Amino acid sequence: MATTEPLPYPPLPAARPQRREATVRALAAGCGIGAILAAGNVYTALKTGFIDGGGITAALLGFMMFSGVKALARRRYGLLENNITQTTAASAAIMGFVVGLPGPVPALDFIGALPPAWVIAVWGLATGVLGILAAVILRRQLIVDDALAFPTGAATAEVIETIHATRGEAVRRVSLLAGAAAIAMLVTWFRDGSPKLVPQATAFGGTIAGIAAARLTFGVSWSPLLLSTGALVGLRGGASMLLGGGLAWGVFAPWLLNAGIIREAEYGPLTTWLVWPALGILAAGSFLPLLLDIGALRRSFRDLGALARRGSGAPPATSAGPAPIRSRTLLLLFLASVVTLAMIGRAQFGLGLAPLAIAIMLALLLANVCARATGETDVGPAGPMGTLTQAAFTSSGAVTSVVTGSVSSGSATQVTQTLYALHVGHRLGASTRAQVGAQLLGAALGAVVVVPVYFLLARTYGIGTEALPAAGAQSWKAMAEAARGGVAGLPLHAMLAGALGLAAGAALTLAGRTRIGRFLPSPAAMGLGMLVPASYSFAIFAGAIAVAAARRMRPGLSESDVMTVAAGGMAGESLMGVVIAALVFAGIL
Repeated sequence: MATTEPLPYPPLPAARPQRREATVRALAAGCGIGAILAAGNVYTALKTGFIDGGGITAALLGFMMFSGVKALARRRYGLLENNITQTTAASAAIMGFVVGLPGPVPALDFIGALPPAWVIAVWGLATGVLGILAAVILRRQLIVDDALAFPTGAATAEVIETIHATRGEAVRRVSLLAGAAAIAMLVTWFRDGSPKLVPQATAFGGTIAGIAAARLTFGVSWSPLLLSTGALVGLRGGASMLLGGGLAWGVFAPWLLNAGIIREAEYGPLTTWLVWPALGILAAGSFLPLLLDIGALRRSFRDLGALARRGSGAPPATSAGPAPIRSRTLLLLFLASVVTLAMIGRAQFGLGLAPLAIAIMLALLLANVCARATGETDVGPAGPMGTLTQAAFTSSGAVTSVVTGSVSSGSATQVTQTLYALHVGHRLGASTRAQVGAQLLGAALGAVVVVPVYFLLARTYGIGTEALPAAGAQSWKAMAEAARGGVAGLPLHAMLAGALGLAAGAALTLAGRTRIGRFLPSPAAMGLGMLVPASYSFAIFAGAIAVAAARRMRPGLSESDVMTVAAGGMAGESLMGVVIAALVFAGIL
């Protein structure tokens, strides 16, 4: 007999089908791919200052690994498992930047304060955890509520959706990636390995102001990595680097040598002066856009106010997936990171608690600014965040300025990558808690991998050399030397050059906001071009020209195909570069 009386308890909700995400195979694949990408990115960052985050590469490789090998694919490798693979791999891949290997670590080496390898790894991991926690807290505001674009994250999600819907597209993209990587590996082997059939560079003939152009690094480097970098930065970026390199090595360097300010026509001595105008241009090009975009700054501070009122960064279970992680766990991870930084800071760098506390608060504040800038523009100004912190601590000494700056740059880098991953997960309907666990695993793995690779490369090629210029480290070193010796310790006319560079960078930045802005050089790319050999700038420009020509011949050429080929070229040379370094270290080459 039917009854209309209400039940004494609410009915149970319908059971949701369980979705496989953080499986052992997804995490294992992410760790394997991530370790390879992390090692290669150390080489890439020291050579060019750019890296590929690796999300798309990891998604493609993970899919093909489990769809192409029957023994690994007894159960269907799902879309959400692929998301965990790319999250883990990308977190490991960017740890070289988080740890500070392209900038702060070589700068400490240059000033005679390089700590042991384990200190670098643990310090970098603690910094990375701070960035992950900041991203978890900012997730709801930036990804769910404001629905910012995060273009790289959107592109990664689109690739994952596409390849899981159409296997043929996955095969095509992996073929492009693998083919570019194979060609790059072969070129690199025959350039740096044995037999040496490919030259390092083809030098230009002639002289500039009485100095041989070859001695001023003029030529074209035979580097698939640099050509691929040009494909990524585009025609404006490549031309800007070429202009910066031309000014540095074709105008300033001959003047420095003829005036007797620099006595050796070598890359290292010349960059001790060239870094100052480059630093001025880079500073203006990096900071001025942030200051001019009052709206973005206001929104970033609004985010902090919203988070403070909310009291917890964890989103409710009804908004785009379950709560990522409990507040107690967040607090424990935060305290563990802070205690680790405090202990290492005091024992290894003589860093007091007050400077460290200020540095951490400043790092978290700047990470918030970097996160919003990334979401709106796809450009994460992590480097400028570190430089700003370094400048704030110059009165505390060279080592303190570098160490505190590394906390800001490292956490800003990690918050950017984590938000990319969380944006992918939000679009795919993934568990945020699973992604945070994968992100932490990848960060730990990356910290373990990148530091030994750095020391291997340093021993084989040298850091701050023409082989591995470490352009970012030059600016960190310059700021540290200013903190240590003051104006009196700087090269002749260095301060004037820095001021003129700052003015030029500001003028280009302001003019870049007008209608003719797209025809003007990029200050950031121009500054970087002044810090690498001229042969690098010519190779990067050649890569940009090649892509522009390919698009003219094939108007339908997609950006994703260009990115896939470029990622393969970068990965191929960087991985072969690490292999060759290991063979040299072992005495085989």
